[in-house]
Amino acid sequence: MTGNREDFTKQSWDLHPVLDVPDLFPPAVMFSILDGDPRSKFRDTLQRISDRQNQQKSEPPPAVTPQQMRQGMLSVAWDAVFHEVPGDRMALLYRNEGQQAGNKATGDGAIYMVMIKSTESPGTKWLVTRATQYEGKAVCWCIPVDVEEGKRSDVSLTLQNMIALEVN
Repeated sequence: MTGNREDFTKQSWDLHPVLDVPDLFPPAVMFSILDGDPRSKFRDTLQRISDRQNQQKSEPPPAVTPQQMRQGMLSVAWDAVFHEVPGDRMALLYRNEGQQAGNKATGDGAIYMVMIKSTESPGTKWLVTRATQYEGKAVCWCIPVDVEEGKRSDVSLTLQNMIALEVN
């Protein structure tokens, strides 16, 4: 059994994502690991949505501002990237401030973390989140990560690598 575990460890790559945005609310994002850069699919979907909206020329409901409509359109277009991703390839990443969950009185508990281990081919993978809101804007993360067999890759989702979804 030990040989199998060691072989698996040598033949697999590890990815350890961390959400490090203290004022993100809710403090969690859905994510997946993709084999390619999804930004061209986003641009194509956004163009289709925009073209359809221009053809319909409908006014937003009175309770919805043009800014809210635009942010909603951006979120829908970005989330289209995930339409072909099976549910078992999606995960929830949430901010972990090193706090233990469980019963503090007894000391029972666990520190939560996400670790992905895979024997899929190594190389450049894309850690991609679904759209979320930050300071009233649609945002996401789309981070290329080089993974190698037998090695762990750490990646932090921060304000610095956050992408504000915008119409180009």
